[in-house]
Amino acid sequence: MARPNSTRMRAIKRALADRDGAGCFYCGHPFNTLLAATVDHLIPQSVLPGWALMNLVLACRPCNEAKADQLPQVFLRAAGCAPLPRRPHPFVTTVAALAARLARVELRHRPSTEVVTAG
Repeated sequence: MARPNSTRMRAIKRALADRDGAGCFYCGHPFNTLLAATVDHLIPQSVLPGWALMNLVLACRPCNEAKADQLPQVFLRAAGCAPLPRRPHPFVTTVAALAARLARVELRHRPSTEVVTAG
C-alpha cells in the first residue's frame, strides 16, 4: 500500500494522538504540534505491509530513525528501556469496571454452602 497523502497522514497522526497521547511512543518526548511527530510502524513494513492504525504509533524522529526496520522489542532492549504503557480503550476500561463491580456483588450475595439435614 502506498504512503498516505498529507491529508490522510494528518488524520492518522490525530487518531494516534487521541489513542496514545501526543508524545513519542518510545521515549515519551511530548510533541508541541503533531508536525514534529513521525509515524512509525511497530512491526516494520517489510514484515507487515500497510497503514493499519493498530500497527502505527507516533515517534520522535531520532527514535524512529534509530528503530529503523527492527521490531520494537529489539530496539527497546538495545536502548535499555521499555515503552510507556498505553491508555486502555474506554470500552476495555468500562468492561473491567463492570466485571469488578459484578465480582463484589457476587461476593456479598453468595449463598450459604452449609448442608441442612432434616432430623
